[in-house]
Amino acid sequence: MNDLASFLIVYNPVAGQGRARQLAHAVADMLGTRGRRATTHATVGRGDAERAAARAIDEHQGDGPLCVVACGGDGTMQEVANAVARARPDRAIMGLAPSGRCNDFARALGVDTMPEHIVDLLTDADARPVDLGRIGDRYFCTIAATGFDAAVSRFVNDMRMPLRGPTAYVYGTLRVLLRYRTPTLRLSGGFDAYEGPVFLAACANTALYGGAMRIAPDANPFDGLFAVCLVTQTTRRRVLRMLRGVMTGRHVDLPEVRILRTSRLIIEPVTPDHRIEIWADGEPISRPPVTIETAPAAVRIPLPAHVGPSSHTPAGSIRADKLGCPNASMHQATLDPTKDAE
Repeated sequence: MNDLASFLIVYNPVAGQGRARQLAHAVADMLGTRGRRATTHATVGRGDAERAAARAIDEHQGDGPLCVVACGGDGTMQEVANAVARARPDRAIMGLAPSGRCNDFARALGVDTMPEHIVDLLTDADARPVDLGRIGDRYFCTIAATGFDAAVSRFVNDMRMPLRGPTAYVYGTLRVLLRYRTPTLRLSGGFDAYEGPVFLAACANTALYGGAMRIAPDANPFDGLFAVCLVTQTTRRRVLRMLRGVMTGRHVDLPEVRILRTSRLIIEPVTPDHRIEIWADGEPISRPPVTIETAPAAVRIPLPAHVGPSSHTPAGSIRADKLGCPNASMHQATLDPTKDAE
């Protein structure tokens, strides 16, 4: 049993078609039966989860830190993480109650959607330091991507179809691929600088996005580094082959895919292009030029005993139906703009 006594559960009432509301109240009731103080807050729009969490942390008067539980999808997780990361470690920790479309952050950390499992972690598990990523003054939890991945995220976000998780991203990939134009970018950081076409660049703190797409299968949110998946130039036919490989993580063996390890990635447009966006945690977060940096041990989260710095559980170890969606050495490569796919 840990010493956490006070909890605020911040939930997005529309996440998971109403599942977040049900889960938030179930978790609050179960915490109450275990003698813990728990209140809930329903968000009313973008940014409200972060504001509510920050306000509660500032007003917290109890002994020990306040545990702010993010109940929703990865967007809600990102907002709560920003509030907790800015607080003193003795004032706040973060809890996870995944109930969104994909729940990529929770999946990477071994947390499923069952209320009993969530409450067991909140009341019994040790809080472990977890890395975040940072762009300027904004933190993100999972993956910051630009290029094709960001274009697909924009399409999925804006489309008016009842598709979720991997199905939505596969559909978005096929639609966006028909009209996508590869931008020219300059990338630099802890590797030789590259300037040229960038089909996609995914800066990964965790391995998954889209619910089951293992874009950086060995990304580890405990090692202080990003795994950057970079594809400089390719063809539509090769993208379809790559898409099949992303579902299993085997795309890293394709010749057009480079995986780089760095704590800092700078993305700059060679020519101005208003279409280029940076998306993270399923949300638009910035536009180039940007510097993406790791934020080691930025938040503490109660996690299963088998998840942590010494024994990171690879993504996908929890069944997809438990999440609302169906550390080997990295493949290193130099950035050669002439080495494109056939």
